[in-house]
Amino acid sequence: MLALGRVPVGMHRYGLFERGILPWNEAYLSGQTPELLQSGILDYEAIAALEPDVILAIKTGTNEIEWQRLSTIAPTVVYASAPWKADWREQMVLTGLALGEPQKAHDLIEAAEMQLRDLAAAHPDLKDKTFIFGSYFPGEGTLGVYFARDPRVRELVAMGLQLAPGVEALMATEPDANGTGVSLEELDRFDADVLIVWYGPGARADAEGQPLFKAFGPVRRGAYIALDDPVSVWATSAVSVLSIPYAFPDFVERIAAAATKGR
Repeated sequence: MLALGRVPVGMHRYGLFERGILPWNEAYLSGQTPELLQSGILDYEAIAALEPDVILAIKTGTNEIEWQRLSTIAPTVVYASAPWKADWREQMVLTGLALGEPQKAHDLIEAAEMQLRDLAAAHPDLKDKTFIFGSYFPGEGTLGVYFARDPRVRELVAMGLQLAPGVEALMATEPDANGTGVSLEELDRFDADVLIVWYGPGARADAEGQPLFKAFGPVRRGAYIALDDPVSVWATSAVSVLSIPYAFPDFVERIAAAATKGR
């Protein structure tokens, strides 16, 4: 909505940021402050109190009962794909249709895709480099790895990188999943030119204190990117036409630097 020049009356609060607003969205608020709603909680009364003209619930898990109840408040637009599966392109297309700006939405998508292509062209050595994109939560003893259908992975593959063969093999066993967990004891079965891991607060120190993680090839070589600051975590997890120009140039530079730590 912000990219299309509209400021919503309400939107999710992102608690890791001081104002609860993603930094690439700040400049588009035009001095207005939307009501910030607690993420993960569907508060019908709070939404109704805002008297919206339309409700966008595209990158959500909204089910039919929830959709029907939201629709009694205002026309409600949800995903065209599946719960939690709408990527940034689908979000932009459906938002453009909902707001009567389909061409502008299309132009924004094209501009973001052009920037991603330009970043890939500026780093030709990244073509065919293998990578693992993962996550780590203390106490689980596993490294979460994302598959090709996950938005974190799709953009890097589109730029010419390749998922590590070990991850490709896991995908074959769980074709409908976005990812899976790999025990730290099994990391020696995997390798990649680059390892990217996002962390919540305090998780990085826990992971990097694990001997098996420290011994993992990309970590040992320094071909490892830790995403533990809120900007890096959310820019790569909540990709949008606004987060791409804001954060991806630095992200791709970090990947290119890590990829020079040859196997």
